[in-house]
Amino acid sequence: MNIEIASICDAATANGVGGRLNILGAFDRVFPQQFPFVIPQCAAAFRMRYQRAEAGTHKITLVIEDVCGHAIVPAMQSEFPFEPVATGFDTAAVNLILNMQRLQIARPDKYIVRLSIDDAEVATLPLYILEAPRVKPN
Repeated sequence: MNIEIASICDAATANGVGGRLNILGAFDRVFPQQFPFVIPQCAAAFRMRYQRAEAGTHKITLVIEDVCGHAIVPAMQSEFPFEPVATGFDTAAVNLILNMQRLQIARPDKYIVRLSIDDAEVATLPLYILEAPRVKPN
């Protein structure tokens, strides 16, 4: 299995199994004015390519945690179908989008988004939620 695309973004959509993945506003850092902070809406978007032998239902787990390994939201788990590879093709792709509403951030830190398939970690994304950089006066 190969993760072709992994992104935290403002929004994402996909059409059909293995169809187009649309990503709007990919980001990896936010500089809020104050804490605690709420990200009103965001998404984690992934495009995964798999071989014929990897078709079938797989356990997908997405965790968002701080650098000490403390989850900031409960782990999200689901069974996800990887459809059989069509005749004439060597591989297939599947898109996975997790939309999140009102993601609560208690303090400035580096956070990590971890995607696991069948309990094996396959992608990690950093998410820096830090205090705004201070500009030194001239």
